[in-house]
Amino acid sequence: MKIAPDSGKKHTANSFVSVREIGNEAEITAPREHYFTLLFVEMGTGLLTIELKDYPVRPGQIHILIPGKLYHWKLDGPAKGYLLTISKDMPEMFPPFFQFIFFQYDQPPIPDLDMPTFKKALVECLAIKEELSAANVSLELVNARCLLITLIISLWRHGRHGDMLMGNAHSIAHSFKVLVDENFRKHKTVSFYAARLCITPNYLGIICRKSFNKSALEIIQERVLHEAKQLLHSTRKSVKEIAFDIGFPKLTYFSYFFRSKTNLTPMAYRKLFERSVKLSIEN
Repeated sequence: MKIAPDSGKKHTANSFVSVREIGNEAEITAPREHYFTLLFVEMGTGLLTIELKDYPVRPGQIHILIPGKLYHWKLDGPAKGYLLTISKDMPEMFPPFFQFIFFQYDQPPIPDLDMPTFKKALVECLAIKEELSAANVSLELVNARCLLITLIISLWRHGRHGDMLMGNAHSIAHSFKVLVDENFRKHKTVSFYAARLCITPNYLGIICRKSFNKSALEIIQERVLHEAKQLLHSTRKSVKEIAFDIGFPKLTYFSYFFRSKTNLTPMAYRKLFERSVKLSIEN
C-alpha cells in the first residue's frame, strides 16, 4: 500500500509534536511537509519499499520517515505501533550529535534496535502521548523526551564508536555534513571540504570512517546521488537539465556516475520508478 500524505486529523498534537497509535498499514501516513515521522513498530511484519529498495518490517524497528520520499508498505497482517511526528524546527535546535538521525540520505532509514533499546525509546514516545493529552501540556517536557528518543537512537547507531560521540571529531563530522549539503552541486572533492574545515583530507577520511563507517568521498557522492534520484522521480526535468543542476558539466559524466552507483541509466531509473508507482496505485 502506498501511503498518502497525513491529513493531521485524529492526532494528539500541538504545532510541533504529535503522537498517534496505528493498527494496520492503512493507518500509516506519510510525513507532512516540514515534519519528520518516527514509526515505532511494536508488532507486525512485512515489507517497506523506499525508492525501489525493499526493507523487511519487523518488531523493534523505528522507521525514520522523511517528507518528500515515496513509501510503499505491504504488511502481512495486523500491526501495532505509534507514529511520532516532529516539526523540522525541533531537531534544528538540538545539539549536532542529535541531528544525524534526521538527515540520513547516506544512512540506513530503519534502525533495527535490540528490544531493550527499542523499549526505552517507546516508553518515552508513550510518555509524550500522555503528556500531550494532559490539560496543561508541558512543552519543555515534551521537547526533552523527543531529545531523549533521538539520543537513544543516536547512541545505539554510533555505539561502536563511543569515544567519538561528543568530542571535537564528531563536531567536525557534523560540520562536514552541513558543508556537503551546502556545496555538493559545485564541489565534489574531499580536498575542498578538508580545506574549509582546516584539516587534511586524510584526517577527514579518518573522522568519516569512525563517525559514519564511510569514506568522505562516499558521503559526497551519496549526497549527489540522493539529489539526482529526487529530481528524477519528483520533477519532469530532462536528464540533461538534472545533470547541470547538480554540477556535472557534461551529460556523459552524469550518466556514467549514476550508472556506476545504481547499475541503471538515469532514464532507466526514472522509467522503473514510474512503473513501480503505477503498480502501487493499481494495487
